[in-house]
Amino acid sequence: MVKKLYSLLLLSLLLLPLMAQEIIFERYESGVDIWIILPYELFHFGSGDDNAEYQLSTQIKDSRGKQVVVDDLIIQIPNREWLRGGTAMPIQQSYNLPTGSYNLNIFLRNRKLGDKQNYERRFNVGSQATPIGQAYLIATREGFRYIPSTMAMQELQSLLLKISYAVPAQSLTMSVDGKQHDFELDQSPFELDLKQVVQQDSIYDMSIAITEKNIRYQLEPLLYRPWFSFGTRYSLEEQLDQLRYIASQNEWQVLRKVAKNKYHDAIESFWQANDPTPGTIRNENRDLFNERVLRADERFTIHKRLRGWKSDRGRIYIKFGEPDQITTDVFPIGRAPSIHWHYFRLNKVFIFADERGFGQYVLMNKDEEYDD
Repeated sequence: MVKKLYSLLLLSLLLLPLMAQEIIFERYESGVDIWIILPYELFHFGSGDDNAEYQLSTQIKDSRGKQVVVDDLIIQIPNREWLRGGTAMPIQQSYNLPTGSYNLNIFLRNRKLGDKQNYERRFNVGSQATPIGQAYLIATREGFRYIPSTMAMQELQSLLLKISYAVPAQSLTMSVDGKQHDFELDQSPFELDLKQVVQQDSIYDMSIAITEKNIRYQLEPLLYRPWFSFGTRYSLEEQLDQLRYIASQNEWQVLRKVAKNKYHDAIESFWQANDPTPGTIRNENRDLFNERVLRADERFTIHKRLRGWKSDRGRIYIKFGEPDQITTDVFPIGRAPSIHWHYFRLNKVFIFADERGFGQYVLMNKDEEYDD
């Protein structure tokens, strides 16, 4: 059987992360589905409030600047501890849009506290439909629907798997922790409450395949990831600056000359060129990079003016990852405290010293960073 990997990037529409959230475009005969996935950490609550009320406004303009969509939605967000640290709210909207280029604006406003957020994205609608859409996992608890970070089900009312498709698919195969489940496909979208099928408290491993004649489409369930909110922490200017750690000399010479209004396009072009699996929904290099930037900030930030990703340790961590071994000399006599990061797989050792005694460790052997 011929196996092909398909995603939303294939044929018709661009799938791009929209700064503080993921934005996913899918095109079907019924129209263009726009999924806005808002990380829970975007929402703010008044003191003692059980929920927050937000207004979500969507505006779409065509390539001539003509407004073709104006939409407003009031959403209620519960203030719950179990939603913190790894969930997002999915909002699905569908519009009839002809082939062409569009500009999407999203405005999110807290109706009580007044905090506002504004996001913009350009996208293209192609002439062909999305073959197979994203495999969404939508959990429901206390009546609230959200994207979870795990497939634990014991506290849930439901865990819905939802997949839309335009190809004449015949069947769907789902492997859950080694056990196979087969379903015939009738019409799009396919929806299945996993709690009604899987008799266990949590799913640890799940793969999905949709079969169309001799073509098999492999899908990955969408779970919340920390870098969904990457843009809330870092401006486009910072995101561009971060790329100098991993960009080649030629790539950086191009990036550093980009005009401010082109930062976003330049960042997306960089990652498209550095995608190890083009045509799939995830860019593994980008996911790993974003994760390292976030961890560098968590581990190495010592004050507001020196974010962890900007420090020497942060830069080395982002470029080379977790050291194989760390040795320290924190109470030396007659010299500054030092930390040694050993990368045996790379045959490298990085030496950091706290020469001022304030916890700001500086890379001492800078040549090692660029010596291949």
